[in-house]
Amino acid sequence: MSAATNESMSHGIVVGYDGSPGARLALEWAAETARRDDRQLTLLHCVGLTMTPTFRAYDPGVQANAYDQMSRGVLAEAVEVAGKWLDRKDIHPLSVIGSAAAELVGVSEQADLVVTGSRGHGSISSGLLGSTSYAVTAHAHCPAVVVRGTSVVHAGPAHPVVVAFDDSKPAQTALDTAIPVAAAAEAPLRLVAVDNVGGLEVWPENDSVLGREEMIDSMHRHVGDALREVADATMAAHPGLDVRTDVLNGASGQTIAAYADDVRAGLVVMGSRGHGGFTGMLLGSVSHRVIHDACCPVMVVH
Repeated sequence: MSAATNESMSHGIVVGYDGSPGARLALEWAAETARRDDRQLTLLHCVGLTMTPTFRAYDPGVQANAYDQMSRGVLAEAVEVAGKWLDRKDIHPLSVIGSAAAELVGVSEQADLVVTGSRGHGSISSGLLGSTSYAVTAHAHCPAVVVRGTSVVHAGPAHPVVVAFDDSKPAQTALDTAIPVAAAAEAPLRLVAVDNVGGLEVWPENDSVLGREEMIDSMHRHVGDALREVADATMAAHPGLDVRTDVLNGASGQTIAAYADDVRAGLVVMGSRGHGGFTGMLLGSVSHRVIHDACCPVMVVH
């Protein structure tokens, strides 16, 4: 059955699973999140068409049976793992033949959240960041999470939710998505913007060093003031939510990822596309860099 064509089904939280260590972490994160949010969990295992031999000597029926047995085994393992957090009635295994990226993107049309590991293995999922994980975060129809790191971490009192914010609509959408996550987890919400004007290599030849410093200070204050306005509005709308702001300096993607590591973040939330103003967040550059470098799960919101 093709996951993308089952339009009447609500898939809840969908996690791509291929049995790899990265997929195992993603599965554990997704199962815990499904329990916290009281949602069903869909386990999606994909058998890539590139695995199918094309030689006439191979019997398609035999191959189909082999793939079915393999998929059943992988999904049985996934159900057992997810069952540590969820009732079996809330776990829905789903096997499809096709590209993992395409199937996950298709399923995302009827999902609340789609989750992938940062690395998979073989032709089953092509899980290396830059293929399946990158394609899903770039094209998913719902928020997409890439689970990073060597162990499962969740947002909580000791693990803040970090929102990479600029003055774009996607960044505001990311903030709107992050607020209920932080509230449910009783986690601090950290709004961060990157002011990288100091890193500009081209300055007017007649510009004095003092003039440059004044311009940098002025831009830094402007970014900080704008960020605090957003924080004040957020706290006014959500009393009791711990909201803090930080203006960072440096290359946007690397700086945000390093900041998340420094504050022991439980989740980084980003819009799929921003614009130059504060952080220039464009999936494939800043967002891609954060996903690649972060030591915690990263959510990309479309």
